Amino acid sequence: MEIEEIIRLLPLLLGGKASKEQEKEVSRWLEEDEGNPVLYKELCATYYKLHYACRWTDIDPVAASSKIRSGLEKKSVRLRLTAWVSGVAAILVVGLCISYFIHREDSVIPERIIVKDVKSGEKKALLTLADGRQVELKADHQVNMDLGTVTAIEDSLVGLVYQVKDSSKTPLEYHQLSVPRAGEYIMTLSDGTKVWLNSETEMKYPVVFDRGKREVFITGEAFFEVVKDSARPFIVHTPHTHTTVLGTSFNVMAYAGEERTEITLVTGCVNVETGKSACRITPGYQVLVDNTSLNIENRQVNTAFFTSWKEGVFDFDRMTLDQLCVQLSRWYDVDFFFANQSAAEKRFTGAIKKNNTLRFMLDFVEKTSNVRFEVNGKTVSVYNQ
Repeated sequence: MEIEEIIRLLPLLLGGKASKEQEKEVSRWLEEDEGNPVLYKELCATYYKLHYACRWTDIDPVAASSKIRSGLEKKSVRLRLTAWVSGVAAILVVGLCISYFIHREDSVIPERIIVKDVKSGEKKALLTLADGRQVELKADHQVNMDLGTVTAIEDSLVGLVYQVKDSSKTPLEYHQLSVPRAGEYIMTLSDGTKVWLNSETEMKYPVVFDRGKREVFITGEAFFEVVKDSARPFIVHTPHTHTTVLGTSFNVMAYAGEERTEITLVTGCVNVETGKSACRITPGYQVLVDNTSLNIENRQVNTAFFTSWKEGVFDFDRMTLDQLCVQLSRWYDVDFFFANQSAAEKRFTGAIKKNNTLRFMLDFVEKTSNVRFEVNGKTVSVYNQ
């Protein structure tokens, strides 16, 4: 396989859209020469930096690939870059390739420790029924449970869906859905409300809501699209807050051990109470609750940064590396340790798809944040460059 073909396939490989045969071809190429994995790592990191550093929709990967191919076709014997460069992407990516082939025979390839890569998280959860029985929910199989007056159906496309057959005869029973590290899940409650649950999240909820109100209890992070019902307010309880809505979409982040709880409103209107303070917010605003003092702060935000996780994207806006690594630890089920406090305080802006492996993610951060990661099994150490 030629290097031009590798570069052409980068958008597909890193976007998770390459065919099985294309992936096999690249794997064979990686094994052909001890220097190929090093080159591939550099290409991936550079592509990420170009494609995602500001907003990953800003660069057209097809156009970028076209520029790269155009540059390669114009390559002369003297390898004069100015003769064929058609854009920044071509300079950086193809420059790596040319530099590699010029110096390949004379250069010493640094020793590289190859460790098994960590795959991204997947759709999975554990459902605990009212009688204590537990049902494992995965993407590769379906579940159909007849619970008397309610049917719970697990489908690979829409997740767990509750369908009420006769609400008048349904006793108030609770189920609990637990999403582990390296997992996420989507479900539809009995009233039609959709809930996206992030990694390391638990939600307790009635199989069928009663007539006066709709209440759920969560720890972790979840996004709600609440079906409007003026007669029954929808209340989300966390360990430190109570958020009341009628019909709206919003994100709640309330992980155990965190210093604060965040409620981010996308549409509608919500009331947030802590027992000490109360606040009403409108779309585009976020409530920050100090979990110790229970004081409330209200601020305007770009909601996309706080809801993109449910669309399969990590989106960071001047986030500290410490906070970023907390999110990665939940999604990849790994633990991060900082060798330097200054590394933990570095700030990071960028966006990247969640279906990439841990290695791709760390390469991206390394090239854009001047830090270095060392992976040893499920432990990742972080150093300043």
